[in-house]
Amino acid sequence: MYLLNTRTAELHYFVNSHEVRYAILSHVWQGADELSFVGLKALSAECALSGENLRERVPAKIRECCIFAERAGYAWIWVDTCCIDHHSSAELSEAINSMFAWYADADVCYAYLYDVGDDDDPATPDSAFRRSRWYERGWTLQELIAPARIVFLSQTWRTLGSKHMLAAVVEAVTGVQKEILTHTRSLDSVSVAQRMSWAANRKTTRVEDRAYSLLGIFGINMPTIYGEGERAFVRLQEEILRRIPDQSIFAWGPMHKDIKLARKLMERDRFEDSERATHGRQANIAFDVQGRLQDLLASSPSEFANSAGYKAVSVADLAATFGIEAKMPHYAVTSNGIRAMLPLSTDAIESWKSWMARTGAANTQHVQLGLLACENADGDWIILLLRRGKQAAGDRYDVGEFIDGTEGRHYHRGAFFPRSLLLAVETVPEPKVKFRRTDEDEDEDEDEDEDEIASESAAKGSAKEKRPRVVKFRYGKFELKQLYIHHPNTLLPPQTHPDGPIRDVMASQPNFTFVLPHWLLADLQTRHHLTCEQADTDGCTTTVPCHLTQQQVSDSIVSAISFFDASLHERITVRFGVGKCMCLTVPFPDPHGIPLHKLWVDVLVAREQSRGDAPAFDGKALPKLSEPAQMLMICPRAHIDFTTVRGDHAIIRAAFGDRTRRVEVAFRKREGFEVVRKIPCKSYTVTLALSGTVYDTAVRWPIVPIPSEEVCTHATGELSSAEPPSGGRKARAIYIVMSV
Repeated sequence: MYLLNTRTAELHYFVNSHEVRYAILSHVWQGADELSFVGLKALSAECALSGENLRERVPAKIRECCIFAERAGYAWIWVDTCCIDHHSSAELSEAINSMFAWYADADVCYAYLYDVGDDDDPATPDSAFRRSRWYERGWTLQELIAPARIVFLSQTWRTLGSKHMLAAVVEAVTGVQKEILTHTRSLDSVSVAQRMSWAANRKTTRVEDRAYSLLGIFGINMPTIYGEGERAFVRLQEEILRRIPDQSIFAWGPMHKDIKLARKLMERDRFEDSERATHGRQANIAFDVQGRLQDLLASSPSEFANSAGYKAVSVADLAATFGIEAKMPHYAVTSNGIRAMLPLSTDAIESWKSWMARTGAANTQHVQLGLLACENADGDWIILLLRRGKQAAGDRYDVGEFIDGTEGRHYHRGAFFPRSLLLAVETVPEPKVKFRRTDEDEDEDEDEDEDEIASESAAKGSAKEKRPRVVKFRYGKFELKQLYIHHPNTLLPPQTHPDGPIRDVMASQPNFTFVLPHWLLADLQTRHHLTCEQADTDGCTTTVPCHLTQQQVSDSIVSAISFFDASLHERITVRFGVGKCMCLTVPFPDPHGIPLHKLWVDVLVAREQSRGDAPAFDGKALPKLSEPAQMLMICPRAHIDFTTVRGDHAIIRAAFGDRTRRVEVAFRKREGFEVVRKIPCKSYTVTLALSGTVYDTAVRWPIVPIPSEEVCTHATGELSSAEPPSGGRKARAIYIVMSV
């Protein structure tokens, strides 16, 4: 390792960190102001020629650090910015794997907090010490834990206190127990999940450093490969599995508070009308699936944010409590996933009545409970929900299931098994007379009241002789079983699961969305004097929800875009909506969603002031023209979502008005702009063409004529033109392109 001479700031190399007494600096990098190894070498060469003291030429942080350490009696100090050659991958990898040991071997660590003043009181609840950026960085976690002595310094290198003195404050800020900070308790006594939670909210410049900064926390050494991204954290967990027998590493992500309630929610099939409306809002979930939650291992330390109180439990205690065989767990990474030996419930939850199945986006789910040798802060056992389709072959499982009726997150990787449920354990003596029991007898035994079971057990257990015990659980027995749990060999971009979503990413509500770009609004204003009244700096957006309840359809959901024609003093409104349509007289087929063909469009015109040369419409809807291109002849509104029968590339047109005033709306689906998979949300390119004698003879300001073939081709490359009505003047079309 390289060390700086505190008197001259020159670099010297030492083979072993144990052979020298040195101080070490912990700080937050401040961008270009930091002096690198190469920069220090170059500066040292310049000072050798000029005869200057190198310490006077280095940046202020390094100079003040050397001065502070020299006054304390230290001849050497280590600073990560200039004591590591970051241009050498071999030296960088060695430094990263040795850094925890270097901080542990240091005689003292100086934690420099550049954003804390001299007069700050760390004990106050809102002190700058508690809010320092030093606590947000990933590398400073091991720099906080490894050294036995830490002195916190202010921005002017004044002493704020020591780690032992401020241990309670630091624990409140970081979540690291005071016993770990003061080295009165071994780091190995803390569960893997809890150690991961310390780094959950910390950040690093490089994604890989979120894993590399934790190597010393778990006593792991592994090659550093910058460029592998999130794979670095997966490799770290694979190494932990090989070295640390702690199953809390699997206990991350959303956990349901009670397995009893979770099972009830997964299996129920009846919902009230008020619940349907709630689920309709919950159903607006972006199915751009992020499959990290179904994996056995996490993709980043952030997934352990809620795992601070998780503790590891010995396999022997777990086996004794649940009556299973006590075997040491072992794991192997295979092409089929991680092969693991876990206690698995004998009965399965048929989760076909869940939210996923009711929306038609999933098949029946076969869920079993995987028992982990760990517990939460309340002492409840932690179990994984291991899911596979009913037709899935072999023992391959994904982690987690979509649980309906829950607030916030819907997808849960596991649940808590309260110890109060252990009261339902039946300890039944084996009867003296052996007889063959039927399945009905077994079911009746399981459904007996607990008081009757207790009294019967007491009566039968009054005999003096010892008899074998049969342990039963209300949720089925647990048996040790070898299974394969999802673990991708490579981390790919989020994929859409064939059975539907596996992570409830609460994005914006999925809608049929129509956007009028800002540049086109300006073009319409300049060329045709049409002003969009809902326009803002980003354009104009209107949407119609994809999911509506029956009550919402009856009440009608309408969204509109209005344009004011300054020449004619008229307001043209194009409405997109669902509900209160003639075609809704038929029985409503599905209470959880609307059929695709119920999305409609119509056009209204309103006069702002009377004109003698044009009829007044007073805000009435233009009649729909009857022509072969029209879809539904029986409905005065045009239903636009007919791509399922006409093909995704079909152009759907709807014409409104008459010979004097004609408005044609054309829709073409834009592939690749659907919000989610298996939800009827589509994105359209929409053209609006105005023609007829009213628009042809209207008095307008002079405008430069533009060939119709060039209109809006730079926006979408799509064009829809209207043929002039027979006997009338040639139509001049105004195109309005709406796209996502």
